[in-house]
Amino acid sequence: MKPSLTNRRFALLCLGLFVGGLTISACQAPATNPKQLHARVLRDFRSWGGLDAEALDRQTARYQLVHEWHADGAIVSTSDYLWCAAALVTSDEVSDLKLAHELALKAAELGEARGFTVQAEATDKLLVRRGKPQRYGTQYVFETIHQRWKLFPVDPRTTDVERRSMGIPPLAELMGKVDAMNAEIRENRD
Repeated sequence: MKPSLTNRRFALLCLGLFVGGLTISACQAPATNPKQLHARVLRDFRSWGGLDAEALDRQTARYQLVHEWHADGAIVSTSDYLWCAAALVTSDEVSDLKLAHELALKAAELGEARGFTVQAEATDKLLVRRGKPQRYGTQYVFETIHQRWKLFPVDPRTTDVERRSMGIPPLAELMGKVDAMNAEIRENRD
């Protein structure tokens, strides 16, 4: 990895905040490695930050950082490939999902089995974005009118053997997860 690259980005981010009228202390250090970046992506999502404009801006900057690391050849280890892919797969942008797919495949080729699972998620998200049935069954959708979760339609040609090869549970188990998520909603309403 090119250490000076991250340091330059941090300096530019701090300079931009200072020039924008904010104090340098308001500057948050950007993620310095892919695993840290992934953790920050998840933290924003788990805190429902996906609905907040500032959190969306942070996520977009994080996704852009992965694209820059990729373009600079800074993603080199199996772990880098996995965590960068895992961060990007949380995006809804086609370019992010395509790169997530590519990076996850590379992680899998280098021996990281979780790369297959991330690749399956990227594949499913790309299919869902195109309005097509997902292949593996990793994507759920919340129906606001009925106040319930459902599994986005799944291509019936995909077998549980294929799912297992990607680290995805059988379809029956995925359907059971829908039931559990909906039961939790009912419990929270009561």
